[in-house]
Amino acid sequence: MGERRGTGLTSGEPPSTVVRPGRGHARGAGRWRARGRATRTAGALVAMLVALTGLAACSGGSGRDKKPDATSPLVEGTGVRWLSGANANAPEDVEPWKQLTGRDVGLAMMFVTRDSWELVESPGWPLEAFTPDRWPGQMSVAVPMWPAVKQGDTLVPLGNEDECAAGAYDQHWAQFGSNLLKYGRGNAIVRLGWEFNGEWFPWYPNDTEVWKTCFRREVDALRSTAPDVQIDWTMTMGRDKMPNGDDVWNAYPGDDHVDIIGIDYYDMAPTKSTRKLWHDACLAASGLCTVVKEARAHGKKFSVPEWGVVSGDGGAGDDPFFIERMYAIFRANADIVAYEVYFNNSEAGNVLSSLVNPVLNPNSAKRYQQLFGAG
Repeated sequence: MGERRGTGLTSGEPPSTVVRPGRGHARGAGRWRARGRATRTAGALVAMLVALTGLAACSGGSGRDKKPDATSPLVEGTGVRWLSGANANAPEDVEPWKQLTGRDVGLAMMFVTRDSWELVESPGWPLEAFTPDRWPGQMSVAVPMWPAVKQGDTLVPLGNEDECAAGAYDQHWAQFGSNLLKYGRGNAIVRLGWEFNGEWFPWYPNDTEVWKTCFRREVDALRSTAPDVQIDWTMTMGRDKMPNGDDVWNAYPGDDHVDIIGIDYYDMAPTKSTRKLWHDACLAASGLCTVVKEARAHGKKFSVPEWGVVSGDGGAGDDPFFIERMYAIFRANADIVAYEVYFNNSEAGNVLSSLVNPVLNPNSAKRYQQLFGAG
């Protein structure tokens, strides 16, 4: 689940301080859950026009860059023509979202428990709860690159990129793939090492080249047993530079090891509640427009596995403008949307994005229903 940590967003656990072991160091213990010239020319022109249309939607422009103010409806709702999901700890958690939207929910997004390799491999949770007979839709599951254990308010990693790059964890990822197949989820979307460009999870790159080798090894091991799995390389917004100072795109593992380019995108860090704020954030290196542009350039689809308004600390509050802009980019780029998930959250100290059960952001909830509801 999306959570605040410093000026960034994270998922799955309360705020904590990450203690990094020395490179190649140890651990800790405990528990925590892409025919002829004319055709090529025409194709290139179409691709260019699609890209320009999509970027206009990202940055707030339309037509001749006419930019409505934040109180004007930006688009007319025609419903959802792409894979749209809900965060779910169990299949029944999807039902309130189905009632809100008046349409089927095509994907469930969840996180593995991650304080040991056994739990990261997910022999029972969450895979057992989301077998195709219990949940017929697609699933997106966030998994760490190695486990980590909570010690008080500190998150201590139980692995590192050096051991990973050397192949020490290959067997765990092969087992995870076997478990995906066991529970009928061999084609699942896997968000490996999600939000790697933030400092709140202990799998951000120390040496970027070593980290990329680690990522590729884990993907290879996973695909060795689950060849149809889809790998979602997911960054977080507002972190153009990684903790080691490298540009976030330096960590791209390569087209052979990525199926989907993703970003978690909330109305905070920075807020995106006006045309200028939206435009500036969207065109940043770790912005939504840039992710769309890079996905097209690499012949990939893009995802937004977590997004939402933020009424928690540092957020713009109940912001229907943000809902409109997100809809505009999904609609303009529907041909390459892998999936998107509004993160519905009402936990104290968290993002407080909830649109249903309870309705914490009524104006946003109304606009979401108008745009993302049954069309």
